[in-house]
Amino acid sequence: MEQRKAKCSRYGMFTGILYIGILGLVFGAGLAVPFKPETWTCSDVASVLATGIALAYVLLGAADWVLQRLALAKNPLPADLDLSDRAIARERVAALTGCSLLERHARRLLGAWGAGASGPQVAVMAANQTGRLLALLVAEAGAILVVLLAAAGFAAPGALLTLGTGLLVLVALVGLARFQLASQCEGYIESHLLARIGNDTPAAAAADFAQAAGKAASESLAALAAAQAKFVEQLAKSQDQAAALAAKAQQDATAQLAKAQAEAAAQIAKAQAEAAAQIAKSQADASAQVAKSQTDMAAQLTAALDQSSAKIGAAQTEVATQLGRVTALASSIDNVLKLQQAVDGTLKGVTVTDEFKSTLVELKRHLAESDQLLKNAAKPRTIRLVEKDNE
Repeated sequence: MEQRKAKCSRYGMFTGILYIGILGLVFGAGLAVPFKPETWTCSDVASVLATGIALAYVLLGAADWVLQRLALAKNPLPADLDLSDRAIARERVAALTGCSLLERHARRLLGAWGAGASGPQVAVMAANQTGRLLALLVAEAGAILVVLLAAAGFAAPGALLTLGTGLLVLVALVGLARFQLASQCEGYIESHLLARIGNDTPAAAAADFAQAAGKAASESLAALAAAQAKFVEQLAKSQDQAAALAAKAQQDATAQLAKAQAEAAAQIAKAQAEAAAQIAKSQADASAQVAKSQTDMAAQLTAALDQSSAKIGAAQTEVATQLGRVTALASSIDNVLKLQQAVDGTLKGVTVTDEFKSTLVELKRHLAESDQLLKNAAKPRTIRLVEKDNE
C-alpha cells in the first residue's frame, strides 16, 4: 500500500481537549477582569474557568462547523469521476489535500479502495467512522454541559451565572448543528463515494456485504437515535437546572437588592439628619451675622447723619454769607448803572455841539489825506543810474 504524506496529521477538528483547555484558560483569565470579586475563593476560580472553557467550546465548535460547511460546499467528489476505477480513486486521493474532516474521511475510504479493499470493507470503514464521529460529538457537548452545570453550583456571581445560562443554550445549539452537519457529510460520502465504487466480490460475498451493510446501517441509526434521545434528555435536564439556578440567582439578587436599598435608605436618612443639623447651624450663624451687621450699619448711619447735619449747618452759614455778598454786589451794580447813565447823558450832550462836529469833519479829511499819501508811498518806483563823463 502506498504511503501518503498528508499535510495535516491530526483528526481534523478544532474542538480537541488541548485547544479547548488552552483557550478556556485564556477566556477564564479575561472573564476574571470584569467579574472580579472582592476576595477570590476556589468556587470563584472554578466558575470562571468553567465559563471560559464553555465559551472556548462554543467558538471552536462554530469555527469547526463553518470549516465543515465550506468543505461540503466545495464538493470534493464531483459526479464526473469514475471512482469504480481504482487508479482514478488513487489520483483523487492525491488531489484531496484539505484538512477538513469530510476530506479526511474521503481520503481514508478512497485510499483503502485504491489499495485493494473490497466494497464491503470500505462500507464498514465508513460506518465505523460515522459512529465514532457522532459519539465524539455527543460526548463533547455532554462534557461541556456537565462542566457548566458544575460551575452553576459554585455560587458564582449573578452576572457570571447569567452568562453561564446563556452558554448552556449556545452549547446545545452548537452541538446540535454539528451533529446535523456530520449526518449530512456522512450522507454525502454514502451517495458520492460508497454508491459509486465497484463490488468485485462473488455473490456470497455480495450477500454478506449487504447483510453487513444493513447491520451497520441499522446499528448506526440505532446509535444515532439513542444519541439524539440522550442529547435531548440532557438538554431538557440542563434547561431545568438552568431555570432553577436562574430562579435561585434572582432570589439572591432580590435579597441583595432589598438589603442594599435598606442600607441606602439608612445612609440617606443619616445624611439628611446631618444636612439638617448643618443647615440649622448655618442659619443660626447667619442670623447672628445679620444682627451684628444691622447694629454696625445703624451706628454707621447715625454717625453719617451727625456728619451730614454738621455739614448742612456749615453750608447754610456759608450760603447766608454769600447772600450778603450778593446783596452788596447788587448795590454796587446799581451804582455802576447809575454812573453809566450819567456818562451816556454827558456823551449825548457833547455830540450835539458844533465844535464836536467840526472836529469829526477834520478828522475824516485828515484820514483821507493820510490814505492817499500811503497809497502813493506804496506805488512801485524805478531807480535809473546815469553815468556822466568827468570833465
